[in-house]
Amino acid sequence: MKNYILRYALIGGLLLILTSLLNWFLIAPNFSVRASQTFGYLVIILCLLCIPMGIKYFRDNLNEGQVSFGKAFRIGMSITLIVSLVMFFEGMLFFIFQGDVFQEWQLKDLSGDELQEMKARLASMPDFAMKPWFQGVIMFMMILSIGFAMTLLSSFFLRSKVTKG
Repeated sequence: MKNYILRYALIGGLLLILTSLLNWFLIAPNFSVRASQTFGYLVIILCLLCIPMGIKYFRDNLNEGQVSFGKAFRIGMSITLIVSLVMFFEGMLFFIFQGDVFQEWQLKDLSGDELQEMKARLASMPDFAMKPWFQGVIMFMMILSIGFAMTLLSSFFLRSKVTKG
């Protein structure tokens, strides 16, 4: 694994963990569920900015200002996979230690009808849906899909036109 890929991935993963904890302990108790979720998605996008930064670092500092779409895509997806793995473990551990509190917290802003609907939806879910490993997989897939989109955009905009001659 290239050092620069690992460096940018670990920065993104660490930021993701720290801001997730910040969200859970400071934002979630004091604001609505929707506000906390919005903050969470903004944090994911912010943390995945390590993808274009890693591609740009490679292009500007290691490859004489040149990077193809394919190489940029491989760099971005490598960073994305590591950040996704970090989030998988963070999501699993969070659900192990805070899963019951989290489930109660999700219901706090719902009205009577919404609460009944949510409880019915939860009851109809398969047993594995509330297991920590499955919650980790959900978090992994979410980061992977957002990271994939960010990688595509970054690879397109940061690629360099190779001039011959």
